[in-house]
This record gives sequence, structure tokens and C-alpha cells, in this order.
Amino acid sequence: MPAFVDTRQIRSTFSSFIKWVTKLLLTAIAIVLFAAAPAGAAIVPPTVLDGPSSSVVDVDGAALAPDGSGGIVYRKLEGGAIHVFVARFLDGTWSAPIRVDYGQLGPATQPTIAAADGGQLLVTWVQPWTWIAATAGAAPTLHYELMSALLQRGASSFGQIERVDDVGDGTAAYPSLAMAPNGNAYVAYRVVTNAVPVQPLRPGDENVEDRVARFNGLAWSSLGTIDRLPGQVTARRPSATDGPVVGVNSGGQALVVWQESDPGGVARIWARRLFGTVKGPAMEVSPTSIEGKPVSADADAPALALNEFGGAEVAFRLAGGAGSPLGSSALLLDRLSTPAAGKVSAFAGAAAVGTGPTVGTPDVVASGNAGFVVACPIGGNVGLVNVGEGTETPQTPLGPGAGAGPVFVSASPTAGAEAAWAATGPEGLPAVQVEERYPTGGWQNGFLSAPISGPIGGLVAAASGEGDELLGFEQGSGESSQVVGTFAQAPPESFYASAPTGWVGPSKAWLTWKAAGQGVGSVTYSVLVDGRLVDGGLHRLSTQLPRAALGSGLRQVRVLATDQLGQRTMSPVVKLRVQGEPPLVEVKALPRRRVRVRIYGDRAGLRKAATLVRFGDGETTRRRPTVVHTYPRPGRYTVTVRALDRVGNHRLARVEVTVR
Repeated sequence: MPAFVDTRQIRSTFSSFIKWVTKLLLTAIAIVLFAAAPAGAAIVPPTVLDGPSSSVVDVDGAALAPDGSGGIVYRKLEGGAIHVFVARFLDGTWSAPIRVDYGQLGPATQPTIAAADGGQLLVTWVQPWTWIAATAGAAPTLHYELMSALLQRGASSFGQIERVDDVGDGTAAYPSLAMAPNGNAYVAYRVVTNAVPVQPLRPGDENVEDRVARFNGLAWSSLGTIDRLPGQVTARRPSATDGPVVGVNSGGQALVVWQESDPGGVARIWARRLFGTVKGPAMEVSPTSIEGKPVSADADAPALALNEFGGAEVAFRLAGGAGSPLGSSALLLDRLSTPAAGKVSAFAGAAAVGTGPTVGTPDVVASGNAGFVVACPIGGNVGLVNVGEGTETPQTPLGPGAGAGPVFVSASPTAGAEAAWAATGPEGLPAVQVEERYPTGGWQNGFLSAPISGPIGGLVAAASGEGDELLGFEQGSGESSQVVGTFAQAPPESFYASAPTGWVGPSKAWLTWKAAGQGVGSVTYSVLVDGRLVDGGLHRLSTQLPRAALGSGLRQVRVLATDQLGQRTMSPVVKLRVQGEPPLVEVKALPRRRVRVRIYGDRAGLRKAATLVRFGDGETTRRRPTVVHTYPRPGRYTVTVRALDRVGNHRLARVEVTVR
């Protein structure tokens, strides 16, 4: 079944019409390419990473480093067992599937992935370990372990498999993995212990520990439990929406949030900062009361993001019903301020930004100016919330179709935000809808699908923090199951060029510029002088401007960065003052055996110390741009003039004069 093309008009604040760019694949499948609007992102065509095959089990996670490298982790059957595979994304291209858990019997469950700059990938998963008897004579239980493997920069296969921890019966782990650009990482996970009998406060509760471990690039070290009251209060039966979540920013600062029941049995959200292998104090995130009314409804589905300064935003869901003063289910946000030197920051207090009969799982990313963007399906619609310092601004709902399914969001410091969710396309077929909102209020959207249509499952996404987003999903069922990957790439980031100050000669007309990050693959540069292309295809970050393109005068110079997708970003104008001509010389014979020599300084100014005039009669004068000389007798003389301006332009003139 073919995919489809969205032909709707894209609206903008400038009432401009941006046409959809569509491409016909060799398989006769049409897909949408977003028009490259200013500061917008381009969606590359979806790529089938594996399949179609009935061996595909599920797509489980995605990761993207700040430099745009990353990967998608998924599971499929091989040798009669479920194993872990990764498709690496590097320099704008996907690798062939790479098996992660070589030598392990499986079955593998709950894989997750994290990325560091340079193409480094870290994967964790849960697998059977051994049979353990709890007490003498008791029936043995099968224990599981949390495992990991690292794909180094430049390597083509994962290295030695490392054991992280015993995770009990394995059903509770739901690990969350986050990695800093330098390769340090944290994993947060849950373990059902039931080691110390504690009377369940609510039916179905269990003895649960939330734990964290740290990876230093070589080995794992345990930070132990992060719970505020470990072993004292039972918790809800673990699920994918109430597991702990860990985040790391570009500087390596980390935060972990988790769900833990209080002594009254109410599930609440808590957080700790992580300092290497040291845990900060527990901080309350979800409220115990709203407008003076107690909250006894459960909070779950935590999501978090850290900005580059260490500030954080946590989004979570509060159940509706009698235990909530809000009545219906709600999306709540709480801000953790940037830590000040020598002080422990605290959360500002949760605020509801949306309510509805259904609230899905939220996603949150850092954006520009210490802000954040949150995406969440509420009441069947998907909406964005821009979060600034102390303000929450709900956006117009993006569109229907997500239900309570996951929604993923990415944002950049300057390019607005982009959200993705499973939906139904214009032709009534399953697809992934992607919508981008510009800071000016304009928007564009489209639908993505695999060559063989079918139900969408396992939608995953990862944001780089620079406006890029990696998307993965499974489409189809049975023998038509496909693992699909695509990439939303922001154009090369803004950059600046610089030129010499003051007037310069052509030999000193050098232009330098900063590298434009974010682009897919290598970025090339072109140089324009007064709107004319004078140099192009450059990979270096400086060039000497060609003399023929300069002449003399004030020039407007710009640099254009272009990535391998053809996305472009232009630098601001740089003013370059060029003096390409040497000083002018005038020699004129006057009455009464006299001659006048004038040297006209150009815009760069004369070097008077280098000015010399020889009159041809043995007399010489220096440092005088204007001089009148009287000859002792009439005759024909050769006047030699040497002049130099301040930027190195040299004039040597020989003029014959006849005086009477």
C-alpha cells in the first residue's frame, strides 16, 4: 500500500506560500519532504532499516548526540530467540543492523540506547541470568540482569558485554539511559525486591527499589537506591509509564526523577540531582495540595529535560477523580532552577497546564533562552507548551490522532519546535505525523510511512538539543513488519564571519568564520561579495578573497553554509573596506622653470615617511605629498615619484617634464 503526500498549504506569519517538496521513491512510494523554510527543519525520506520480516519484534528506543550522530535500538528473532540490534546513524546515513548481545542466549527485553558525540552508542537491556532459591526448600525463581554494551567511536561492532545489576524477576526494570557528549552515562531502573515483607498499602502494591548506576566510559558503578523511604513503603506494580527517568545535559550535569508512594500510599514524583557517584537530596516534584486542597490521586509518567545551565523541567501526569482537586486528568509541570554556587536549588512548585478526560505521556526538551518545550496528547489532541522562566504558554493544539499514545518533541535555541506522533493520514492509512512550529507563528506538517502500509507501533524519538530529531517506528505486521528510521534535521546553525577592521589592501583581504554546526554530513561554505558568488565548495574556515572581485571601496561580504541535504544558513553581513589602487601622482610644469608634484592619498591614507620625489636635477625631497620645485636652468627632466599608502599599495611613476 503506498504512502501518501500531504498537499495542504503551509501557513506563515508572512502569508507566504511554501510548496511541499515531494519525491518519488524507486519503489514508486511517495513520501513527504518538508520545504526548507527559513530556520525550519528538513525531514529526510524514511529508510527501512530492517525487514519486511516476521522476525521483527519491536522498536524500543532512539538516541541522538548533540553532533547529530545516534541510533535506533530494536529487537528481532534470530536463532529462535529475541535479540537486540542497533541501526547506527552517522554523517547523515544509516548503518546495516548491528547485533548488540552476541553470545547471550536471550530473550532480551526492555532495551534502551544513549549516544555520545562521534557516533558512540551505549545500549542496556534485560535478560535471564540464573535460578535462585529465596530460602531453603523454596522453589527457585528465575533472576534477570541488566546488561550493557558499548559501540566505540570508529568501531563497527559492540564491545564486551558488561553486567550492570541483578534486577530480580526483570519485569520492573524499565531502564532509562542518558549519556553526556563525553561518554559518561547514567542508567535508572526499578527492581521488585520483596526482600523485606511490608504490608501493601493498596491492592497490587509491591516492594520496589528505584536504583541508579553510573558509567564512566569504561565500567559501571552503583549509586544504590534513590528512594526517599527505601523498603518502608510499597509502590504500584511497575509499568512503562511509572519507571524512573534520568537526564544528562551537555556539561554532564544529571537529574533523576521517579515515582514513589508516600506513607499514605499516594504515588508521587520525586527528584535528585546526581553528582558523579554522589546523590543529592530528594526533592518533591508533584504537589501534595492544589489551592489548599489535598491531592490523593497518583502522579505518574514523568519526563524531564535539563538545559545547558543545569536547570530542569519535569512534566508528569496527575490522575483525575475524587483524589484530584482538578477533577479530570491533568498535565503538570515543575521547574528546577539553575543551581547557584554553594546553594541547593529547589523546585518552584507544580502547575497544571492542561486537563482532559485523557492525558497521554508527555515529552519535554530544552529550548532557547533557558526555556523548555513540552508536548503531550490531551483529550485526543496533541499540543505544545512553551515554558519560560516562570511562565507557561499553551500553544494551539497541533492536531488529533494520538489518543494516549506517545508524543515526541524536539526544539532548538532558534528554530522553534517539532512534534511527532502516530496518527492517521489524509488517505485514512496509518502514518507518523510530524508538525513544526516556527517562533514567528508559522507552521508546516506532513505524514511519514513505510513502503508497506500497516499499523504503526513502537514509535520512538530522540532530540539532540540543537533542533535535530531522530525518529524510529515499526510499521506493518507479520511478514510485512518493517523497522523504519528517519531524521529531522535543522539547518546549519547560525554562525558569524569576521574581516579585518579598517582599510586593507587586496593581499590582506582575508575572511574567517566560525563552523556552522548541526548540518547533516559535511558542511561546505561559499563566499559572496556584494551579492556575487566569488568562492565556493570550501571546507576550511577562512579564505583570501580574490583581487578581481574586490576593486576598491566598502564591500558587503557574507558566508553561506550548506549541508549535504542542501539546507542553507547565511552569516550576517560583514563590512570589508578594500583599497585596491595605489595613490595617484600628478606632475605639472609651471612658469619660471618650476614643476609641481602632487601625490593624492587614497582612502587608506598615505605613508608620508615613504614618500620620495627625485626631480632629475640631483635634488630630492621626502615626506611631502605636495611640493613645488624650481630648476636652475631650462631643459627636459625626468621626475621620479615613489608613493606608498597605509595598506601597502605602491606607486612608482616616472614623468618627463620640460621647463622654460
